[in-house]
Amino acid sequence: MNMTIFPPCEVYNHLYDIACEGVFYVEVYAEYLFLENFLMGILILYLSGKIAGLTTSKKRLILGGILCGLFSFIIFVRNMGMLLGVLVKIAFSLLLAHVAFDKKILKGTILIYIVSVFMGGMTILLLYLIRIRGLTNNAVLYVGDITYMNVVFGAVVSYVTIIAFSKVMEAKQLKERVFTTITIEIEGHTVIHRALIDSGNFLRDPLSGKAVAIISQSAAVQFKNMDHVDFSSRYCLIPYHAIGTKNGMLEGYRVDNAWVNGRALGSIIVAVYDTEFCKLGEEEEYQILLSKDFLMGGVA
Repeated sequence: MNMTIFPPCEVYNHLYDIACEGVFYVEVYAEYLFLENFLMGILILYLSGKIAGLTTSKKRLILGGILCGLFSFIIFVRNMGMLLGVLVKIAFSLLLAHVAFDKKILKGTILIYIVSVFMGGMTILLLYLIRIRGLTNNAVLYVGDITYMNVVFGAVVSYVTIIAFSKVMEAKQLKERVFTTITIEIEGHTVIHRALIDSGNFLRDPLSGKAVAIISQSAAVQFKNMDHVDFSSRYCLIPYHAIGTKNGMLEGYRVDNAWVNGRALGSIIVAVYDTEFCKLGEEEEYQILLSKDFLMGGVA
């Protein structure tokens, strides 16, 4: 589908007083415009979720990409005006964040803009280096002569750079945040404990593969004394290996939700340790051991 745009001569700077003897036009292929924005939309949403620890799914990413592809046709709307253009962009960003990340709308919107700015900078650099013709209108950029190899190259560079940045920041967070606080919820009851991030804790639920939190014996007493909670339906056994123990078993209980540093972990298993944890110092007391996976939820 071939579309031709004839922008008015007024778009040029009047200081140069250019006489409009001919007509400037750019051919835009609608299917390419949609496909490029569809793919880049998916990549932007994926990277946004990756660095922010936002939960999404393939269906949400694909739907978000479709919205990005459709929204790109706003480039054909003339005389929208600055104020209306800004409002439309903000509304679309909020809708996109809601579709991709459900309830994390504000955080998702901010990350979408951050990743978009970064990838937009990569695109502008590419245009500058290899002098590719393009068209921009209503916050949409259409690149006419770019090849798909250029698009793939720019996407790969952006992906590798952002992922590398995320890994560096996550490692920095893990190094700085040795101790943290975990909030556990079961049927409306909540308990808050101090937790130690243990890089040597690799305990996982054999069924789901999710990391398992380990609670000390004394803290487990408070945990299991919650009123009107049927712990029998939440009971499970977690196999573990340790020094001197080849095939051990820990009692575990599945909780409704848990939060670490304000991040919801969802339903996790809390395994009960049969003794107390060693203190690392006079004031370094903790009741729960967490693996580093509980912090690997993004850097934003």
